[in-house]
Amino acid sequence: MKLSTGALALLRSLLRDVPGDHHVLTLHTHHTVSTAVDRRAETFDAEHPQVVERLYAAVTGGASASVVLRTVTDRISHTLPNGVEIPVELVRGWYVTDHRLIPLDGARMFDAHCTDAASGEPLPPEHGVEYTGAPEIDLTPLPRS
Repeated sequence: MKLSTGALALLRSLLRDVPGDHHVLTLHTHHTVSTAVDRRAETFDAEHPQVVERLYAAVTGGASASVVLRTVTDRISHTLPNGVEIPVELVRGWYVTDHRLIPLDGARMFDAHCTDAASGEPLPPEHGVEYTGAPEIDLTPLPRS
């Protein structure tokens, strides 16, 4: 399945100010779905294009959702005993509401990922993960559905 013009425009807007070529996009709506997204020159390859299409539908339809974007960097976090180097991942996110993507700062991302949902107790951060603020996203180039 190929990305629609609208979904491709959304990915361009979402990743315009985000460094790196390898990402995992997770969309939280009624169900959580994820896809790997690789930047390829002027376009993108999405492992599961329907995830990007659902995000596009949520944004243009005015639905509420949240988006988490994990970016694999070329920096090394640590090396496993077997010699495998583990890269640093940057984690950022947005709320989707009222046809907009509202960026979350690094502290809110840290809290969301390092707090046990059931007990409210703190959890240790993932090794090699940096929780960072998300950039503002200009959605004016998006065609509306």
